[in-house]
This record gives sequence, C-alpha cells and structure tokens, in this order.
Amino acid sequence: MQRPTLYHLSMGTAGLSLGLVGSRTILIEGTTLGAGLMVLGGGGILLSSLFALSGQSSSEFEPGNFVWIAVVAAIFSVLGMILTFFQ
Repeated sequence: MQRPTLYHLSMGTAGLSLGLVGSRTILIEGTTLGAGLMVLGGGGILLSSLFALSGQSSSEFEPGNFVWIAVVAAIFSVLGMILTFFQ
C-alpha cells in the first residue's frame, strides 16, 4: 500500500472515531460544545480524507483549498476533546 493512501485512510479512521465518540456523547449526555466540536471536526477530517482518496492518484495530488478544511476540522476535534474532558 502506498504511503499517501495509508495516511489518508488513517486520517479518515481517526475522523470517524472522533465523530462517533462525539455522537455517542451527544446521545447519552445531551448536546455540549465539546461533543459538537468533536462531531464537526471528526466529520471534516473524514470528508477531507475521502475527498483526497477519490479519483486522484498520489502523483497528481496537490494540496488545494480542502487542506484548510482538514486543518480547521483537526482544531475543532482537539478543542472538542479538551472541552469534553473538562466539562
């Protein structure tokens, strides 16, 4: 397996796990800012990873505007995890 593909699959898995943890927290404890940010961040990471894997070979891959979506999603995820632990 190529390294870029493995990287994007790993990021997608991490995004999915963050989104699921945030969703579970919302379902059990109700809506909180931390859980909401985890869902948004995890979903953004998952979607940006799927976009990177769809249709483009790794040799043609050039960072575009969606890279900033991944950066913002990662920040939301970290903030969400921090807020979830300290609420």
